[in-house]
Amino acid sequence: MADAAVAAPRSAGPGPVRPRRGRPRNPGVDTAIRAATLDLLGEVGYARLTIDMVTERAGVSKPSLYLRWPNKVALVADALQHRARVVPEVPDTGSLPCDMRVFLAALLRSRAEASRALAAVAGEIATNPELRKAWHRGLAGMLTGCLRTIVARAGERGELPGDADVELLSQLPLSLLQNWRLEHDREPDEAVVERIVRQFYTPAPPPRRRPGGAARDHTRRRAEDRGGRG
Repeated sequence: MADAAVAAPRSAGPGPVRPRRGRPRNPGVDTAIRAATLDLLGEVGYARLTIDMVTERAGVSKPSLYLRWPNKVALVADALQHRARVVPEVPDTGSLPCDMRVFLAALLRSRAEASRALAAVAGEIATNPELRKAWHRGLAGMLTGCLRTIVARAGERGELPGDADVELLSQLPLSLLQNWRLEHDREPDEAVVERIVRQFYTPAPPPRRRPGGAARDHTRRRAEDRGGRG
């Protein structure tokens, strides 16, 4: 049956939609649907791909698929993101600069690996504006969420001022890396990551007191006290 209207009555989005009640989802179904989607994408292309084809290949029902993804665009974008594995694990080293350094370096490596994994379907992303928008929106959202976790943890540990803008600090690394690509026409490396971490995510050490500083402060306070009594 032609997939003339693939959207179910849910809000569109780049990733799976979580059910609110009922039995826990079977992750094997998610895997089967994603695998079927990618296989068919390589066989027939995005334009000819239908939800009916995916459910038949995966051996699942259409309600099961729509429970997870609202439409074909969201399904394909999510399947591609899982194939590419472009979102690293969020580290928890107990230090903001270390967490940020580890995550951004892993992001650069995963981006290179994703480029190879997506080579077969890069044309689909490049030529389909709707799919490209869903891909980038979903990816940017997931990466920003990871960075928000890192920054929020640092705030809870007291590594950031109480009025630190968590949202802005979560978006900054991706913008800086993207601007570097545009400005230099090449991928940033770990030296760029180190500059970002050192400039924006390394808390300043507490001011060091000069030798004898405490004694001088005590002497000054005593002189002020005597002057006040005089």
